[in-house]
Amino acid sequence: MNKNYLSLALGLFLTGLCYAQDKYRIEYDYNTETATYLSLSSTNVVQDTLIKPRIKRNSLVEIKLLNVNPFAVDVLTEVKEEDLQPAASGFNFSSLLGGISGMSGDNLGLNVSQSSLGDPNFFTAGSRGASVSSGVTELTNKMAAVRALDNTLKANLINPNLDKDAILANAKALARQQTDARLSDPDANFYNYLANLDKIISTDTQELQSNLDAMLQEVETSAPLETGMSRGQLVERNRSMNNLSAIKASLNDAVSETHTTIDEIRSLFTRLEAASFERTYDYQLEADAVNINLQFVQSAFSEAMDDDSEIATLKTRNLKLFATGGFKINTSIALTLNNFGDKSKDYFISEEGVIGGTPNDYFIPNLSTMINFYPVIGDNFNVGGSFGLSIPIADDVNGVNFLLGPSVFLGRQSRLSLSGGVAYGPVNRLTNGLEIDQTTTLSSLDNFTKKVYDFGYFFGISFSLFDIN
Repeated sequence: MNKNYLSLALGLFLTGLCYAQDKYRIEYDYNTETATYLSLSSTNVVQDTLIKPRIKRNSLVEIKLLNVNPFAVDVLTEVKEEDLQPAASGFNFSSLLGGISGMSGDNLGLNVSQSSLGDPNFFTAGSRGASVSSGVTELTNKMAAVRALDNTLKANLINPNLDKDAILANAKALARQQTDARLSDPDANFYNYLANLDKIISTDTQELQSNLDAMLQEVETSAPLETGMSRGQLVERNRSMNNLSAIKASLNDAVSETHTTIDEIRSLFTRLEAASFERTYDYQLEADAVNINLQFVQSAFSEAMDDDSEIATLKTRNLKLFATGGFKINTSIALTLNNFGDKSKDYFISEEGVIGGTPNDYFIPNLSTMINFYPVIGDNFNVGGSFGLSIPIADDVNGVNFLLGPSVFLGRQSRLSLSGGVAYGPVNRLTNGLEIDQTTTLSSLDNFTKKVYDFGYFFGISFSLFDIN
């Protein structure tokens, strides 16, 4: 009993091996524009690199696109199957990068005169004025650096020619340019770096706000109105207080915008780390040839940052797959030359009354219809067989011939085949026991011959009409 189970299991295993589907992979690198054809095992392990790839029919083909930036590029695919046996525009970043020209001043909301911070009429020597002015400048530089990091990351994300590692490296390299000792290493943990940067900006802002409040109080108490101020002093006092209030308000707006920008950088960086720069498509090759059209177009993310409403086509590439193996059957019209040699004779009676026979050892043209069958081994050359029926074109010969033999198939869609082989057709035979060289008193043999089928041979040329499968 155990032996029966073992035999059954072994039979099922061998059957599974026989029907195992071959697997292939085509890797196309967007940056280098190279296509590599690989043969895979049943567990998707690369077995071999194919130099002149011909893929077995009904195999599973995995098409893997490498270094395709999903933030910059969308891929449109079109598959065109073909039975052989019957400039890309560039990308313009000027529209995006045109706005990344100012990193300070009006763009940060801090374009406020700081001349009142050191006015000797209201601040004594060694007061907070110089410290606040220096602090505002440092904070402005940090916020400008945040804006630069944000713009650089966005510009890199929509650059179709940058891979994932390059975008990550560029962001970390720009972050490392900040020299504040309180910042952590962006290479160690970029998210920790952003958190520290956010915290430092908040801490410096609170310190500046506190100093600005103290300076406002100092201006208000430095020269009471009852002591009698000149008109010029009063104007200068009011101007200093207005400037301090404006700096405080604009500082709040700019810092709030910077916190939002850091959150956006964190979100984009998270999406970048999680993004796959590979696209994989599966296809089962059944046709003789397949043309896979890959159209790389501008992504929705990139289009949202572009002033141009049109979606740009970055490049278009074609992958051509040819199948080998499988079995083809088609029909064709043929012109054949049939010959039965001395098996076909014209019988006669000589003047001496002797029966004679002249061999019809010449080729008789026939119009034939053929069924061709062959395994597919190439695009333009295949070897198989043909079976057909033919009718003689000559007036004095009639009857249907059966043809069978090997064939050579040439060409692709308009296939030409050269055939030869065995012909089985009607030939004349004497009846009533009559034989050649026999003397007879008959005057005619018309009623003493009959048609019988015998073997001969043929040669022919045919043109395919259509495929049966």
